[in-house]
Amino acid sequence: MSYVLGLARIGRGACRLGALLGVERDYELFDGLSRKDGFPRDARFEMSEEFPNDIRTEDFIKNMNGLLVASARARAVLEAQPLKNNEFLPVSVINHKGRVEKGPFFIVHQVVLQDCIDMEKTVADENPINREVFISIDRLVLDAQRIDADVSLFRMRRFPHRPLFRDDVMGRVNEAGLTGIQFVPPGTFTY
Repeated sequence: MSYVLGLARIGRGACRLGALLGVERDYELFDGLSRKDGFPRDARFEMSEEFPNDIRTEDFIKNMNGLLVASARARAVLEAQPLKNNEFLPVSVINHKGRVEKGPFFIVHQVVLQDCIDMEKTVADENPINREVFISIDRLVLDAQRIDADVSLFRMRRFPHRPLFRDDVMGRVNEAGLTGIQFVPPGTFTY
């Protein structure tokens, strides 16, 4: 099996979202901790004021947090087969006029980070504050043998900033024509 990173692709006229609002300890969304229980009902994103004419919502929506924000259509495609270690957290999208966009929308939250980066072949800089996490990557190499074979959508322990999709899930997303996402092989990814 192979894996690709899921990155935001902003279509023409598509909105961009600011930071997640209404969620305390939002950093836990990158620590692989479940947030399903007690997730706030008023969790929301506001459309970025920097792009006032871009109002269209896509199936995956770029946001300042780097979270995987998905439409109901995207959720249905992702859930077509069981998604181990993922939960769907409901969020609202607030448009430029302060109104809630027709949804629903969800954060597709990956729990149980995979420790799958080949440290000998990867070229990256560690965060000086937290040496367990990378702040930049020049070459990313995965060790697929260290990835739970039942996990098809996950984040990496040392670089939780972008989700990885197993090739079969990527295929379902592409076949469904979902918008707002592009797939990049790890070997070509830089950050």
